[in-house]
Amino acid sequence: MNTGEIIRAMFRGVGQVMFQNNALSGLLMLIGIGCNSLPMFLFALMGTAIGTLTAIVLRYDSEHIKDGLYGFNSTLVGIAVPCFMPINIWSVLLMVVASVAATLVARGFEKQKLLPTLTAPFVMMTWVMLLVSHFLPELQQPATAVVTEAESFSLLQAISLSFGQIMLQGNSWLTGFFFFLAILVHSRKMAMEALLAGVLTLTVVWIPFVSTRSVNDGLYGYNAILTVLAVANILNITSYRYTKALVALVLSVVLESVGMQLGMVTLTAPFVLSVWLMVLYNTFTDCKSKAKAGRAM
Repeated sequence: MNTGEIIRAMFRGVGQVMFQNNALSGLLMLIGIGCNSLPMFLFALMGTAIGTLTAIVLRYDSEHIKDGLYGFNSTLVGIAVPCFMPINIWSVLLMVVASVAATLVARGFEKQKLLPTLTAPFVMMTWVMLLVSHFLPELQQPATAVVTEAESFSLLQAISLSFGQIMLQGNSWLTGFFFFLAILVHSRKMAMEALLAGVLTLTVVWIPFVSTRSVNDGLYGYNAILTVLAVANILNITSYRYTKALVALVLSVVLESVGMQLGMVTLTAPFVLSVWLMVLYNTFTDCKSKAKAGRAM
């Protein structure tokens, strides 16, 4: 691969976080991250570069490399470091190791055909990083006081940050706009599906035990958006696709709510688990249908 192909693969790696095999989409997402945080922008760029270069050095499938399929998990791993840790030599080294490991895990997932990789390597490696940081003071953020204030529901903020939180961006409305635009330039259909998914999750604001602040911060929307995009576009589902996407959306919201109640750093685990359960259900029903057809013959 020449330099131009590597750069395009890196940008596609960023875009693939939201299933966009498009270098322009990846660039717009990076711009969105930069609007919120320059350190996160730089670490995202480093993450996708490490994942892509690791795959090149290890001679992984060249088409998958070009499509950014080895870059998106390491992109998220990169962003997680300045999100959860102070930036120093130890956190940078940990990010490099975890980004390489995420690429290896992604390759391992390719060797089985039942469950899609999705962002599972990112979730696994980030949980490992958080566990390591628990034992190393150099990787721990200074404690800050949490101020809980009553907050009124804001539709625009909730929608924008639902997109932003897909890449751990929870402060800038502009970031969410760029993320939505990044999907739109590649697929208007997927952009509308993502927007609808974000809107549907806002119904949780009327559930008594749900914090309005968490809804405004996009914490209930980002997994739902990814879930709908995956079920409606990535999985090989031929029947009742949008019904299954809606079921998976509800499941992702429930899992996110449970995770938050337990005090977990859920990341995109609710999305991954919801899609995996839908894949398993779809596989089971397909096998059952084929067995029934075989008996009929």
